[in-house]
Amino acid sequence: VADPKLGRAVYQTTCANCHKLFGSGGAIGPDLTGSGRHNLDYLLSNIVDPSAVVNKDFRMSVVRMADGRILNGLVMSQDEERVVLHTPKEQLTLMKSEIDELKLTTLSPMPEGMLQPLKPEQVRDLIAYLMSPGQVELP
Repeated sequence: VADPKLGRAVYQTTCANCHKLFGSGGAIGPDLTGSGRHNLDYLLSNIVDPSAVVNKDFRMSVVRMADGRILNGLVMSQDEERVVLHTPKEQLTLMKSEIDELKLTTLSPMPEGMLQPLKPEQVRDLIAYLMSPGQVELP
């Protein structure tokens, strides 16, 4: 039997760095609270193939810097002088004068294979938590 409480614990270590659910978590990816997460097909397709359909606000950008570094992340804002790039680990403010190329991709920053390191019961519990109508306690 699926346990949403155990699923929340899996969510905290697997998804919460990037996604918000029920008011807590990161803001790199979409807020999952209002998504179609009650639909199992929708949920699984977005987890298994995150780049299949990507909202334009959540497409990954690739930045080639003048010093040779390649950075990947979401462009949070930009003006004539700066680009604010949110990577999975940090938020960077880059000077446009130091950027050789900034390219928006059609890819999601969410990596494929997120479920692979999980045990079957962890996947079951995670899905139960993601589909739950409200917040549950941690185990």
